[in-house]
Amino acid sequence: MTNKIKNISELKVDFQINKLEKSYINACRLDIETIKPGNVNTFLGHHDTQSDDFISSYSVTSKIIISPNLSLGDKIFNCIKSTNKSVNKNTNLGIILLCSLFSHSLSIKKNIIVKDAIKECVLTSSRDDVLKICKAISLAQPGGLNMHDEYDVDSRPDISLYNIMKLSSSYDMISKQYSCFFEDIFDFILPTLIMSISEIKDVKLAISYTFLKTLEKYPDSHICRKYDDKFAKKTSNEASDLIKILDGDARLESWGKKLMSLDNHFKMARVNPGTTADLLVVSMMIYDYFIGIPKK
Repeated sequence: MTNKIKNISELKVDFQINKLEKSYINACRLDIETIKPGNVNTFLGHHDTQSDDFISSYSVTSKIIISPNLSLGDKIFNCIKSTNKSVNKNTNLGIILLCSLFSHSLSIKKNIIVKDAIKECVLTSSRDDVLKICKAISLAQPGGLNMHDEYDVDSRPDISLYNIMKLSSSYDMISKQYSCFFEDIFDFILPTLIMSISEIKDVKLAISYTFLKTLEKYPDSHICRKYDDKFAKKTSNEASDLIKILDGDARLESWGKKLMSLDNHFKMARVNPGTTADLLVVSMMIYDYFIGIPKK
């Protein structure tokens, strides 16, 4: 593995619109084709959401999210508005927040590296961007994300994007990525994905494994808000237990059944590590854009 591939965050921004759309669609497609325990997949959905809802969601947002003519706030709000019109449910707020920031960073007309472009996008965002992102969050109505003691996204807060995301970062992992400029994505999730795809000779199983490793390291903030920190840690421990089983099983053909078993268990308990899945989608998008995810 080359040093260049290891350090995607150090690559120069290079905006290619067709390639960007392809990477977004590919990442979203793999998101539902891969078993990520507790999340919607083509084998088993949730009681109120199926894989077709996710397909519709990325289909109606793919042109918006890559547009170089839209501000960051317009990208996010228009994507959520189109999603709401198409499926009338929150299928993709986290995905849109993360993938819009990556997409927008590539359109910066400067000779800078990706991680600096992400930082610049956050720090130079306008008040209008903040208001439109808050409107998008209100429209999507995610569980427990819209409130803070001092700032409420429904109240047109007069605060910078960085500061509002920093305030939310203690209880929302997606907000944290805005305030730490994708540090967890660049330093852990992407390297884990790169290593997994290199060592596990099945792309979808490698993605599943990366999901488990991410959930093991970062208790899912959606579960923390829905239940509590202790429950989220228990979910991470269950992911860790499955990792140990998979590490001891060289027969890849048996991994699917083990992944499906935990998937069924989580869904029966209404446990959805959705934030972990969102972090993986943008990581796959970045990987596919700069390297290219193998077909198999």
